[in-house]
Amino acid sequence: MLRILIGAALTVALTSVLLANETTSPAPNPAATTLPRQTTVLILDGSNSMWGQINGVNKIVTARESIRTLLESAEGNIEFGLLTYGSKGTQAGCADFNLAIKPENYDLVKLLKEVYKLNPKGRSPIAASLKEAAKHLPTENAHILLVSDGLESCKGDPCATAKALVDANPSLQIDVVGFRADKEAQLECIAENGHGAFVVATDTERLKTLLAGVQAKAVTITEAAQPTRTPIDKKSQPGSVELNILAEGNPEPLRANYSIYHPDGTNVVNFSARTQVTEYLPPGEYRIKAIWQNIEKSENVRIHSGKATPLTFNIGPTGEIAVNAFNKDQQAVAVNYALYTAKGEFISRHVLQDAIKTRLAVGEYRVKAILDKSSLETKLKVTQDSVINYSFNFTDK
Repeated sequence: MLRILIGAALTVALTSVLLANETTSPAPNPAATTLPRQTTVLILDGSNSMWGQINGVNKIVTARESIRTLLESAEGNIEFGLLTYGSKGTQAGCADFNLAIKPENYDLVKLLKEVYKLNPKGRSPIAASLKEAAKHLPTENAHILLVSDGLESCKGDPCATAKALVDANPSLQIDVVGFRADKEAQLECIAENGHGAFVVATDTERLKTLLAGVQAKAVTITEAAQPTRTPIDKKSQPGSVELNILAEGNPEPLRANYSIYHPDGTNVVNFSARTQVTEYLPPGEYRIKAIWQNIEKSENVRIHSGKATPLTFNIGPTGEIAVNAFNKDQQAVAVNYALYTAKGEFISRHVLQDAIKTRLAVGEYRVKAILDKSSLETKLKVTQDSVINYSFNFTDK
């Protein structure tokens, strides 16, 4: 069942491509013929950990069969490339990635041969692999599908890399299929920054909903591009909600916690410390809660089939506090900090930090610094678009 679901995830991630290349009659559709060709680079993890198992099946075996399912169902003028990493062993270092098949040279049989002969035994230069894959993509209809089970092991920053690549090519979408729940955070971040979907293979219910949602969105896009297509009945197909939270005058989304509920209060899913969230949901009413620092916002939304519903929370004006600590010799020391509202409500804790800089809503706050058994406390007033600096001095340390 797991292999089927992951194979479906890989297939549906490119459903929009397949639909965009279909025609309903022998005569060419002007809208379709003017659409740029889709180029997708598959990145396949060849690190040694891919020999691990899920439900008794090696992850590399599942990945191979899933990619085969994807390619065999992708009939059309789609250019696929294949980039692998980790195939040469740990001694090869962090330059161990290889564009086995260039998109312009795509051949189904040749690509599958490369997939099946991959022998995982190396490291995980994920950031470098993303950069290399992006070099072989066009400026329109660009897509990367990363199939991975682990963390970057070559000192790269794949999350920052994904963001930089999408900033440089806004048409690029990076989808991720992850095999290991304990490595979810970094893989999820890649998809988040890559404006793509993230699939945890073990979460079968959300996986099925996400697959149907991606498919519904693909149908909607295709209908807009090819209005002569026969309409598809998709009333029960999921839509999506796109969440973020902003401060007044600050265009960058803040990192917040989100929860989605049914109208009866039943929890659907929770997200921690996310700058943005995309979640596919069956059509209907939902309650969305967002928590940033000590501020909680909530709103009802209606999800429509095949449509994306953006929801941005605004927490008003903010400022920043910058706090550090010194000992009696005026040397910087690492201490534990705790932030509270003026009424004593806990906001956050920062352990063994030389200094902290935190954005807060306009208002008054209490800040406590703890060094060994000594503690100091102060009150700070945050004003709009300002930085309030304060230093704690532990004169007996």
